[in-house]
Amino acid sequence: MVEERLNTFVVIGLGVFGQYVVKFLSEFKNVNIIGIDKDENKVEDVKEYLKIPVVCDASDMKQLTEAGIDAKGIDVAIVAIGESVESSIYVTLLLKELGIKKIVARALNNQHAKILGKIGVDKIVYPEAISAEQLVKSLLSPQIIDEFNLSEDHSIAEVVSPKEFYNKSLQSLAVRTKYRVTVLGIKRKMPEISDTGETDLKEEIILLPSPEEKISEGDILIVAGRNVDIERLRRV
Repeated sequence: MVEERLNTFVVIGLGVFGQYVVKFLSEFKNVNIIGIDKDENKVEDVKEYLKIPVVCDASDMKQLTEAGIDAKGIDVAIVAIGESVESSIYVTLLLKELGIKKIVARALNNQHAKILGKIGVDKIVYPEAISAEQLVKSLLSPQIIDEFNLSEDHSIAEVVSPKEFYNKSLQSLAVRTKYRVTVLGIKRKMPEISDTGETDLKEEIILLPSPEEKISEGDILIVAGRNVDIERLRRV
């Protein structure tokens, strides 16, 4: 007799919605559930339903990988974060970077849903109106982000890299510490030989750049953070 394969789900964000998802999934016999939240109490609340309970910060790539979150081990990732649009987007980008096969994410508003769709989330769920869930297959492209207001005080925006940043790595610039914004990507024009043999410039996006990535002249930074901090970066 062939043993039935277990599907492994990871639920990130164990608030009311995340806990509901965990409990619902636990009713099915062919699933393993990993639950992740940085709040130990929330993890404890649903510990009995989890194959692996994890207390960690899912916005930290190292902590995610140490928790066993990778393309080989995870079939479906559910981002149920409800407190912060920025955190939801950043965690989703990390999951994409890890190559997770299918990502379902909770949207807090229409703008949030639009961004999730553009970065390639497979299914978007509005907890307040489940019947309105939307399947989106598009991936991030250079035309997506100009500026999105995540809330009255927070945005995702494009910022032309200051001259002071040229030839310096993100790690040495410490953008997150000094300017309190998160670099989600870098738009960069790369030379490309056309069919006619001429050299053209093609715009590419470096998604979730590594700390060692150096900023080049003409780069556009895609950043998320408070509007006041984004404006401060623009004035550098």
